[in-house]
Amino acid sequence: MRDTILIVEDDEMICQGIVDALQLRNWKTDVAATCEEAEKKIKEYTYMLYILDMKLPDGNGISLCRKIRTATENPVLFLSAYDNESYIVEGLEAGGDDYVVKPFRTLELLARIKSLLKHSNQTQQMRPEGIRSGHIFLDLNSHTVYVNDRAADLTLTEYRILYSLINNAPGLVTRGKLLDLIWENNDHDVDDNALSVYMNRIRSKLTVDSEPVPIETRRGLGYRWTDRTEVVYGSFF
Repeated sequence: MRDTILIVEDDEMICQGIVDALQLRNWKTDVAATCEEAEKKIKEYTYMLYILDMKLPDGNGISLCRKIRTATENPVLFLSAYDNESYIVEGLEAGGDDYVVKPFRTLELLARIKSLLKHSNQTQQMRPEGIRSGHIFLDLNSHTVYVNDRAADLTLTEYRILYSLINNAPGLVTRGKLLDLIWENNDHDVDDNALSVYMNRIRSKLTVDSEPVPIETRRGLGYRWTDRTEVVYGSFF
């Protein structure tokens, strides 16, 4: 869904009008009509841009924006029938990037979306400094793993296995690919049991307060990282 725009709007006519305008310009869309429906989608997917109606049948766009901001910095555009400064300020302080008042002109809305995506794409061209997933952070420059901001004592091979899992999340990383990583970093023969040993070590080193490490074992196939991940960017190349 990273190439898709989420539209949260309970007015079917307005929502369909936005969908038609975006799809006409080859943008993919997904829709939700309530906060409950939107929250389920937000938990499961990261969208490249969020269009949120300020007033929804079971809540408001501001609370949704705050939830989005716990997971991603991708742009948020508010829609509202209220041309009121306090609403605008509250939305922007919640993490919104822009605000369009209803009724709006379609071309103006599209111009705002294009501008937000252009700025977001510039950010995506910045150098990745690390990958964050929950309380775990991989520093891509120093090849160090931090757990609750404290460096974990992972070997280079363990780091590369963990990086492969998190970088490919939520996809499956096959046993063969992970065994190749182990073989590349060892000067002795590696048997199939070695991977299980490494995975147990990684789980042990990442465990905090007995909380399960989000590595799912797919027996006979491989492993996958099940938590949400986010790339953290630094300065431009």
